[in-house]
Amino acid sequence: MFDQHVHSSFSFDSNENLENYINVCNENDIITTEHLDFENPIINYKDSSIDYLKYIEQIEILNKKYSNKFFSGIEIGYTPNSEKRIEDFLKDKNFNLKLLSIHQNGIYDYMCVNKKLISLEALIQEYFEQMIQALESSIEFNVLAHFEYGLRMIDISIIEFDNLASKFLNKIVELIVKKEIAFEVNTKSIYRYKKENLYSYMIEKYLKKGGKLFTLGSDAHNIKDYAYKFDEATKFLLSKKIKEIILFKDKIKMEKI
Repeated sequence: MFDQHVHSSFSFDSNENLENYINVCNENDIITTEHLDFENPIINYKDSSIDYLKYIEQIEILNKKYSNKFFSGIEIGYTPNSEKRIEDFLKDKNFNLKLLSIHQNGIYDYMCVNKKLISLEALIQEYFEQMIQALESSIEFNVLAHFEYGLRMIDISIIEFDNLASKFLNKIVELIVKKEIAFEVNTKSIYRYKKENLYSYMIEKYLKKGGKLFTLGSDAHNIKDYAYKFDEATKFLLSKKIKEIILFKDKIKMEKI
């Protein structure tokens, strides 16, 4: 199965050589989605940016060696203050796949926020309103990645999630359906952070609004996590009567799972 959320040493938080993924791809093609997060709190507000020319050059070298198995991708970490910089960065670059992620707000990363300093209600509102702003921007995205990133470290029931987040999620679903942005089933979120309940909830909303576009992503930062628990995720999707995923490569197409 084609993993569409993967990082290599072209991302600030990975040391994995891009070429190494050829050893674990099981004859599938390979796409990495390298980080773009301006003023990243995780690294003292320095920019997490990709050396685009070096990245594309490396992909071209590997494609000569491995018969065009490598494709280019980027994970765009949106903040309102960085919107113009993101647009400027992207305007002269081509990527096969562009993920939208909400990681941080310019002050703190949402996985590192001090829960004693912000209420759950305020956190959910800020996080999902930022996601809505990204989706309403003029930046083009292919996939909404790990929609629940801001809640990965929080134990929340579906009842509480519905009470606090439904009005924002309804808008998010409306936007991704309208713009034909795919919804990522993130296996790290579901199985490592135990968020299957949130994904079931969100997928039900998405399907009810006519959503049909899904991707699978492991959020791997090394080869051992590549396609993490994809067998379980495939069963999960089939249980929802989802039988196809969309692939972003040289041509965008649907593939049966």
